[in-house]
Amino acid sequence: ILAPFLYLGPEGFSALLAAAEPALGQLRMLLDNNLQGSLLPFTAVLLFFGWQLYRLHLELDGEQPSLDSIHTREQLLDLSASLFFGIGVIWTAIGMRDAMLNGLGGAAIGNGASAFSMLQRLIEGGILTALSTTIVGSVGGYLMRLAKSLVLGPRLSSLYLRAGEEPLAANTETLRR
Repeated sequence: ILAPFLYLGPEGFSALLAAAEPALGQLRMLLDNNLQGSLLPFTAVLLFFGWQLYRLHLELDGEQPSLDSIHTREQLLDLSASLFFGIGVIWTAIGMRDAMLNGLGGAAIGNGASAFSMLQRLIEGGILTALSTTIVGSVGGYLMRLAKSLVLGPRLSSLYLRAGEEPLAANTETLRR
């Protein structure tokens, strides 16, 4: 986080922030229009996932990793990815419901509204939110699973394999004695 500041200096960093401000404002508007109320739960689950991924990484680096603790954290990572999917599904339903209530209700239908105005009301009413949250939820959930597999997969597999071989090695040693 400090690298751009140190590299550019205070004046350069201020200029970078000033140049990025319009783009950040557009990004915020895009997120508000497309994700609406789902942005908070998506962000919370993503932060929780990152925290659990970091904690699991630290535990795997420890001297004597506890299998129970590692398994629990791994389950929390999987639950986070599933919750991310679920938020997308829930907000899809919310967006569709809002779109239908907005598009099909009201006095405009009774006054001979055109198909274009009905479509516009559906989009403004929640279709955009429904589609966007479906995409964000599914892509984000799959990326979370991919991140877990790429970052920790080989280490988890070797840990579980070693743990599974311990009873076999103990039995073999007993038989040798």
